[in-house]
Amino acid sequence: MSRLRTFTLTVGAVVGTVCLVLALASVLFDIRFLVFRSGSMGPEIPAGSVALARPVPAAELANGDVVSVIASNGVRVTHRIVSITGDGPERVLTLRGDANTTPDAETYTVAEADRVFWSVPGVGYVVAWFGSPTGLFVLGGSAVGIVVLGFGRRRRRPAGGKHRRRAAVIAPISAAVLVVPMTSLTSAAFTDSAAVTSGTISAHSVVSQAKPACTNEGGLLGLLGFARLTWSHVDTRYEYAWSAVRVSNGAQLQSGVITPSGGAGSDVTLDISTSLLNLGVGGQNVDVIVRSRLTQSPTWVAPTVTTSRVHTISLLVGLSVRCESA
Repeated sequence: MSRLRTFTLTVGAVVGTVCLVLALASVLFDIRFLVFRSGSMGPEIPAGSVALARPVPAAELANGDVVSVIASNGVRVTHRIVSITGDGPERVLTLRGDANTTPDAETYTVAEADRVFWSVPGVGYVVAWFGSPTGLFVLGGSAVGIVVLGFGRRRRRPAGGKHRRRAAVIAPISAAVLVVPMTSLTSAAFTDSAAVTSGTISAHSVVSQAKPACTNEGGLLGLLGFARLTWSHVDTRYEYAWSAVRVSNGAQLQSGVITPSGGAGSDVTLDISTSLLNLGVGGQNVDVIVRSRLTQSPTWVAPTVTTSRVHTISLLVGLSVRCESA
């Protein structure tokens, strides 16, 4: 029994010390623990991996960095940077998972992002389980059990600092209960998996909208006009994410989401005006990128996008936006 007690305390001390070091590192060095629930970053960071990330100012990020950001729907996404635009304290990031064939539908405007600097596969499954109610119960029960073993009643032995040593062993063990809730789950589109135990499930592939038709609208004598993009609504379950990007430097000028109220086949319109683009004087070419996605699950997006090019006309008394062939 004495050997079992010693072995259990030793294992508990090692695990607890590691957890205590990680907890201190998180506080002192602002390190975030990430558990990958999907395989979009495989094979380099497969599903079930644990990664460490640290906040980095947007100005210090570079193409190729793996960063973790919060999407507009509140889901944490960890992907690789494929494009950075903008200047000043904020940058617009375009991300793509290594296992994905297309970039994320959404771009991310950030002042800082959590940049991944280390990862290890497989450990995430264990951490995720311990983060569940059952896992936390087992973890807490184990800590209590180790405390009982360490300070429980035992045969009298010569004094020699045993209690102090056991106290030193027990102190870091409690850190294990603290580290698991500090982890963040991260995932991406298309790659999450789960076991279905009841009910039915059906597959669905998000279909891209047709290339919008562009017409020149409004304006007086060619001034203050705008370009109207029109396409057919694909599915009542869909919405459309769009972004306007300056052709000359790739900077994103504006973005948004259109959620149509009409049925499938009804017209969806997007008016591109100078006020929407917030442009100053000077002619510029702008690409308007549109991608369909599921309204209830915005990370489920069409594999392709449509791009329509418009341009601004700068005259003496105002600006107009006109259609142009891409």
